[in-house]
Amino acid sequence: MEKINISLFLICLLVGVAHSYKPTIGRKQAVDWCIAIANTPADKLQGFIDYACGVIDCSAILPGGPCYAPNNLLSYIDYALNQFYKSRGTCNADIGAIITIDPSYGNCKFS
Repeated sequence: MEKINISLFLICLLVGVAHSYKPTIGRKQAVDWCIAIANTPADKLQGFIDYACGVIDCSAILPGGPCYAPNNLLSYIDYALNQFYKSRGTCNADIGAIITIDPSYGNCKFS
């Protein structure tokens, strides 16, 4: 039984390491972001913001936050999708897509 537990532990450890691996390009780590797919219905976008901001920190898109302006749904959903992606490791495939160009603007920095 002890051999099974040790083997199971090693398998879980290897899977965890493989899952957290991000390839590097030269010396720089490859970076990606999750943003909204164009033409996604506004009700789907708003529904995701309502859900995501209940489980992640969305203070940056609230009034006074660095990502509040421009005051529009598309700016907010991009931020919320990306924060959710970074904290949970999944980009909502129904409304989001992975990009490799930093969507940050002005004082609004996407992690």
